[in-house]
Parts: sequence; C-alpha cells; structure tokens
Amino acid sequence: MMKKLLFLFVFLIALAGNSAAQDLVPFRSRLGVGFLPQYSISGGFRCDIDRSISRQSNQWLILSPQVFMVTGSRFGHDFKEMWGLGLDVKHKIYMKPNSMKPEGYYVQYGLMFQHFSITENREYVDTFVEDGATYYGVFQGDVTTGLNKFGGNFHLGYQWLLGDRVYFDIYTGAGIRISHNSRNKGFDTWYNNSWVDYGYSGTLLDGGFRLGFYFGQ
Repeated sequence: MMKKLLFLFVFLIALAGNSAAQDLVPFRSRLGVGFLPQYSISGGFRCDIDRSISRQSNQWLILSPQVFMVTGSRFGHDFKEMWGLGLDVKHKIYMKPNSMKPEGYYVQYGLMFQHFSITENREYVDTFVEDGATYYGVFQGDVTTGLNKFGGNFHLGYQWLLGDRVYFDIYTGAGIRISHNSRNKGFDTWYNNSWVDYGYSGTLLDGGFRLGFYFGQ
C-alpha cells in the first residue's frame, strides 16, 4: 500500500512539472467561485474559491470554506441545535495537454477540517454521589457535544466550460476521516452511524458536483 501511495505521489509531481514546462494555451481568468448544492443535504453551505497557481500553469489551489446549521432531524438524530464550520484545501491538476484552460479530466488531492457544536436532548451517562460513594447513572437532558473532524481526499473528475466563464464539474474518489468529540476525549461513537454522519471515522467513497464561474484577468 505504501509503495502505491509513493508511486502516486511521484507521478503527481512529475505531471505537475511536465505541465508547467509545456508551452500552454493561456486562460485569461485566474480566479473562480463555485458552489456545491449537495451540501444542503447535511444542512451545510460550501463555497469553492479556485485560484490558478501561475499564469503559465494548469494547476489550481482550491479553498473551500463551509458553514452548517441544523435544527430537527438529520441522519437519525433529533438536534435541538447544531452549527459547524469547515475548510478544505486542495491542489488540482488538469490533464488536458498544452492548455491552461480549466476543463477536461483532472486529479486533485487535499486535506479537510470540520468543527461541529451539537445540542441534543437524549440519554447520557454521568456520575453522581450518594452517601459518600460515586456511582454512574443514566440521565435524560440536553447534551452539548463538540466534534472535530480531520481527513484527506483524492479525486478524479471532469470539468466542462461554457465559454470561458461558467463551469460544471463532477468528481469522485476516496477519502479518510478521523473524528473526536469533547465528551469522551476520543473517537466519536454517537454521531458515527454512517459515512455521511457528522462524527464519522474511517475510509469512504467521496463524490459530488460543482457549479461556478470564473472572473478577472
């Protein structure tokens, strides 16, 4: 497995160097903004900010800030209140030869972080003292949990350009997530029902689509 990852890393470096060395057809816009409608499923909003690394490269840096806000039921939980913030950072390399245009097949990889604050009325375990002795008991009430989720992604995708301004982008790939919560000081279990849950830890298949536009010179 490590040999495969090392080979992939070397391949990406070689690809990036080869792309930068070619005589590329220029693309006038160096900044783009996109949106991912599928984030509304989890009560979120994500905006992608695409920035070309240089005027002579088909490589882009993508920053993806996210916000989340949910009340009510979601993924098997009944939230009294949930809010969250997140950020993805990715390096994107377009595969189309001799062109700086952000279109066609591409590879991208990067890191992600999300923080959630969740308040939910549910059963929980806590300690209590009786007759000088400490016991564990099950209680019902509002429980506030802080979640921190870290991870990484590797994607393959395809992007269409309409003119030189509007784009439509689809991608798929694999990722890993590691989530910790503030209550048990370790891996989250309560919000880890599936790979779409807020406290999921493990590997996953990742995918989606983006709509956006480029502007500037």
